[in-house]
Amino acid sequence: MMKVTRPLSYILGASMALALHYSPASAAGAQSPDPAAVKAVTERFAADLAKGDLQAISRLYTDDARLLPPNAEAISGRAAILAYFEKILRPDLVGGAQFDHYEIYGGANAATSISQIRMLDTNGHVVERGRQTIVLLKQNGEWKIHRDMWSDTSPANTGNP
Repeated sequence: MMKVTRPLSYILGASMALALHYSPASAAGAQSPDPAAVKAVTERFAADLAKGDLQAISRLYTDDARLLPPNAEAISGRAAILAYFEKILRPDLVGGAQFDHYEIYGGANAATSISQIRMLDTNGHVVERGRQTIVLLKQNGEWKIHRDMWSDTSPANTGNP
């Protein structure tokens, strides 16, 4: 099952990025998103995570946002996202996150950000590496996460069960 899921998540992320990048608005020369403003969303996520402020993290999402975690069903809505994060991003388990190697696509009101992510334990050691693809929408002049999908970049298990 793992062999199918990882390539599928990469394909979905690439498809979302290409769809936004080559949308008719982009082809018509619409304004590109401000990369610094788009990056600031994940930087706020990392700063809030380092403080253990999961409520603040949940406010980075649109009301009808969806998380698309690996090997799990979609989590829909800000309240459900907060409940999910309260289980997996507890301050006693996760110390923070670092994002880099951004690719940003889109227009003035919708963007896709693809980045590398490193999850840190409470001592600041890297415990997981992965990629994140988020689709952001601009609402009331502020970028909000509308879709959030990530995968790990651990070597695939090639052994037989």
